[in-house]
Amino acid sequence: MTRFTWLQSRTQTLAVGALLAALAIALAITGIHLSHLYSDLVKPCAANGDCGLATGEFSNHYNFLQGALMFLLRVAPAIIGIFWGGPLIARELETGTYRLAWTQTVSRQRWVLTKLAGVGAMAVLAAGLLTLAITWWYRALDSLNDSMWGVFDARDVVPIGYTFFAFMAGALLGAVLRRTVPAMAASLGLLVFARIAIQQWVRPHLLSPLHQTVSLANTGFGFMVRNGGRPDLVVKAGGPRGSWVINSQLVDHSGHVAGAAERMAFVAQNCPNIGPPPLSKPNGPVPAPPGAAAAFHNCADQAARTFHVLVTYQPASRYWPFQWLELGIYILLGLAAAGLCFWWVTKRII
Repeated sequence: MTRFTWLQSRTQTLAVGALLAALAIALAITGIHLSHLYSDLVKPCAANGDCGLATGEFSNHYNFLQGALMFLLRVAPAIIGIFWGGPLIARELETGTYRLAWTQTVSRQRWVLTKLAGVGAMAVLAAGLLTLAITWWYRALDSLNDSMWGVFDARDVVPIGYTFFAFMAGALLGAVLRRTVPAMAASLGLLVFARIAIQQWVRPHLLSPLHQTVSLANTGFGFMVRNGGRPDLVVKAGGPRGSWVINSQLVDHSGHVAGAAERMAFVAQNCPNIGPPPLSKPNGPVPAPPGAAAAFHNCADQAARTFHVLVTYQPASRYWPFQWLELGIYILLGLAAAGLCFWWVTKRII
């Protein structure tokens, strides 16, 4: 049965292996070049503390490849789930070839386990090699990032978890739907739903976030006018270096979050000279009205005495714990899908 499973998946496995080999050669050549560029451009300026021009020039190398690799690693789990997981069992059920195996010496339990374990291992190995190669290639560019949270789902170990879950979910949906194309489409939809749900509602709370109080004097302070309405007070505050800012809220000294109505009321009461821009747009810049600068500073001072910003964040030190936790979640989900697939094939299919 193992040999038969290999023969069925041999073409796609060899094709993926050839593509990975070609990609590895290209990444090795360009990655070594990037390392040399980093040593020549960025490292010498680090002692002077002025690397703006050097980092800009360095970051502009291989722009197309940077975008292509980021896109590839983010879509690879979905591709594996669609083209490896979805047809794995659905194709056998749709064509009826499973009956031949079950009427021979192969039990349905061994049949489904061999397929899930054999092809699944090849899928996870391919994802692991791809993730390892791309993470290695980005190492010099990532050293310039203030935070790695922005590329969390396209680095290190979590793409392996996405791939494992996508493959097992595709196999389960194929067993339930018994049609190849619907199973492929459903596996994509399930993976997208799981990714969005975990990213939005689970990941921020894997570990209790930290909080930091920031004075308005240390934030980006300004006003926003929506649809010609009254000006609204807006601020932008960040957390510690390398952190993932989950949200930042404007609060008063009692800890009450200031809503939009309260912020607009504050501006109307304490910033009477702050108003919406002119409705017409003349040809050229609109001059500031007399006293606008003083009015803005007076308003900012009053806002700083009334409000502060509460920043909720995950620190940079939790990047790797979050990687392992999210990997574990997707492995558990994948194992649950594999277990359901095994039960469905052995108990529900006649």
